[in-house]
Amino acid sequence: MATPTGGKTPIMPALEALLQQTANVAANADPLGLPSIERGVDQLVEATARLAKRSSRTQQTNEALSAARLLASEGIDTQLLNRDLREVEIQPTLEEVLPESCSLEEWLAQVQEVSVLSAVRDSQASTQETFKQKLSDITSLEWQNARNKFVQSSQAPQAKVYQDGGSSGMEEDGQDPTISPRAASFIEVVRKVNRAMASGIPYDALREVSRANQEMAQQDRHGGAQPATNTSLQSLWQVVSSVLSPARPGHQPESKEEIASMRASLCKSARRHLERDYATYVNEEIEQHPQLAMLGGSPSRLQQIRAFLRIRFSDKGALDFDVAGGIDTFWHQLYFCFRCGYIQEAIELVESVGEGLVAGDVHAANVSSLPDYIREWQEKGELGASNQAMVRLDGERILREQDRSSFGKNQYRILIYTILCADRHLAENVLSDQYLFTNIEDFLWFKLVLVREGQLTTLTSSTYTHEEPHRLAELQQQLAQYPANYYTRDGKEPLLYAILLLLTLQFEGCVQYLATYSPGGGLGGDQAYPYAIEAVHLCVIFSYYGVFELGTDIRSRGSALCSDIVHDYGQNFAVRDPATAFEYYCLAAEVKGGGYVSVIQTQGQLLRELLNQSRAFGTLLGAGGSGSGAVLSKLKPDKQQRQDIIVSAAVGCVQNAQFHEAMELFMHAGKPFNALEIINKRYSDAISAAAAEPGQGVDLDDLEQRGNAALQDLESQQEVDIRSKREEVGAFETLLLARKLFRAFREGAYKECFGLLPEFSFLPIRPEQVSKFASDAGGLHIAVKEKLPQIVKIAGIAISEVMQERRATQRTPTAASMISSSSQELKTRLHALALYSGYVKIIPESVATELNIILNGLT
Repeated sequence: MATPTGGKTPIMPALEALLQQTANVAANADPLGLPSIERGVDQLVEATARLAKRSSRTQQTNEALSAARLLASEGIDTQLLNRDLREVEIQPTLEEVLPESCSLEEWLAQVQEVSVLSAVRDSQASTQETFKQKLSDITSLEWQNARNKFVQSSQAPQAKVYQDGGSSGMEEDGQDPTISPRAASFIEVVRKVNRAMASGIPYDALREVSRANQEMAQQDRHGGAQPATNTSLQSLWQVVSSVLSPARPGHQPESKEEIASMRASLCKSARRHLERDYATYVNEEIEQHPQLAMLGGSPSRLQQIRAFLRIRFSDKGALDFDVAGGIDTFWHQLYFCFRCGYIQEAIELVESVGEGLVAGDVHAANVSSLPDYIREWQEKGELGASNQAMVRLDGERILREQDRSSFGKNQYRILIYTILCADRHLAENVLSDQYLFTNIEDFLWFKLVLVREGQLTTLTSSTYTHEEPHRLAELQQQLAQYPANYYTRDGKEPLLYAILLLLTLQFEGCVQYLATYSPGGGLGGDQAYPYAIEAVHLCVIFSYYGVFELGTDIRSRGSALCSDIVHDYGQNFAVRDPATAFEYYCLAAEVKGGGYVSVIQTQGQLLRELLNQSRAFGTLLGAGGSGSGAVLSKLKPDKQQRQDIIVSAAVGCVQNAQFHEAMELFMHAGKPFNALEIINKRYSDAISAAAAEPGQGVDLDDLEQRGNAALQDLESQQEVDIRSKREEVGAFETLLLARKLFRAFREGAYKECFGLLPEFSFLPIRPEQVSKFASDAGGLHIAVKEKLPQIVKIAGIAISEVMQERRATQRTPTAASMISSSSQELKTRLHALALYSGYVKIIPESVATELNIILNGLT
């Protein structure tokens, strides 16, 4: 670069020096041992864009400030202006877009193009929305089916109902399989439960099951069968009967108060079952050791307890009730009275204590108040707040002063105090003594005694002012810390764990355990799942007695799995005995619960499933509508309930594209209107199929016959909306005319087609009618709308053919003038159809174009 004087600028040497340094750096890579920096094209483009944006922002700053000042001087807020400009939507009109000098033809062409583009855009949007919705529905349905298959595959195999093994053997022998005696013993109970639920009359299902179990046990003994375990199924059902004794058959607790009361009653019955078992154990010990027991001929319960203590403490020496000054067993006697459920004897024992008859510590312990405490505990289930505080304070004093060397009497004394006041601190101390509870039954009984299903218990202690009472859920969580094998003696007594779950009110957990238990990991052949039948019928019993609603089962994953267990069991009868299968299906819906609507919907779905499996329409539904029938009418005497179930099944058929079955079910349920809706849709589709494949006429005749039957039944129904009834009936009659029209057109009978046109009341005759008829086209039935383009097209062709035929006929001059007059009328009618096809959006443009071509050809 030259200066005016002709020399070089001072900057050039600097640039040359910079270039030289750059060349040196490039030649000597990494002179300082640092990593070289590499820049890619993407990085350079990004950096360039960033710099350009920054520079443009700097350039626009002055302009933006000037504009803001100008707008502010006019009282305009720039932020509000920018927001309004972003929200404004410019919608130009045709007059603004088209030049003023355009001709009418150009204007019409532009209008047609804009209309076509708008229609295409609307059609694409509607098609995309329909496709997305359909895809979503299909995906949801496929996911539901996959989920159901996964759940079914993850569950235990179905219980073995029939004694015969493989189906091939049955076919060779020609003999029907027989139901196993154990499965047969429950079927009658299931039927009676269903009848009782339908009639509302309570049915003592537990007594029936107990009697059936006793008969099965006697048969097993007579047959010489040896039990595999010491705990039998009969023992399991005895526990069920004991625990559910407070529950009422057929009653479902609803309110929170009722549920809490029922839960407390069941806990009490579980505790009493353990007490009866222990009393039986005491008597058995006395019978096995008569010399040590030294029991008289007609002993009282208290004497039995003392005889048991003689056996238990035979190596300790003389006891206080045998020898004066013997080992003090007062608190031991009191505890074992509680443990056996002998509360009245415990009160008598305490009342019989005198100053000179027992050790001084008993008198000092305020034993005189114990009878009142025990009576209050027995009557109310717990002590009042003040009495609890008194007992707890005395227990804490004993803990501070106790002497563990005194033959454990202080521990039994604290145990009694803990039972009465249910104090957590005392309970922890008692449970820490490994000699008090040596088996799970004693531990479980003690924890059930402490359970309080109520509000917070207020204490007057200075240390514990408010204490959360013992809850059943805590006990369940504590037991769940160990696997099932821990409670079953290493798998030798599997039913012990089921009984443990029952005694802690884990009903759903018990069912799932029995349904999935397998001694051989599911590979044991016929005995792979030996308790699956019990699991099924325990579901039925628990649901019928309303104990699934207690909501304390921490192992439960919902009653849906229990419902599936009953449903899967019922599938065993689906082919050979659909009536019995439906009995179990109805109970599966009841087990699932959810209220009347949910139960009815589930029963309807299962009815549809069973009809698909067995095809036993007559056996399940009978003949003559929902007012009669075989199995369904016996299970559901209420006509409205039967109707709701059948309608639910029909709706399921519609959702699964089983339209033929849906029509049958709707007609059977006395719902001809719903059946006619399906018939109209199917008839409309069948007309199109018949146009492409003439062999489909048989289906059309069948649909027409069904439609006429639905119309006949619909006439006598007054509860259906008159307008809706008129629309469906009119649509069916229009579709019948459309079928005749299409058939005549296919055969080339244009005169017949022309003769049918007046019966299509929605087609205009004169051009002045077009506007009104076009606006009314949106209110046509959907099935008629689908056929409207074809009807309009055939009508136009038929009018054209009739006009040409009349013109070709040689007539007298008078007749020729008449023909000319009628041709003009036909042409007017055709013109009205052409205008109509252009106004109605659901008619394709090709139809309007074809009619216009025909009209122009007749001029």
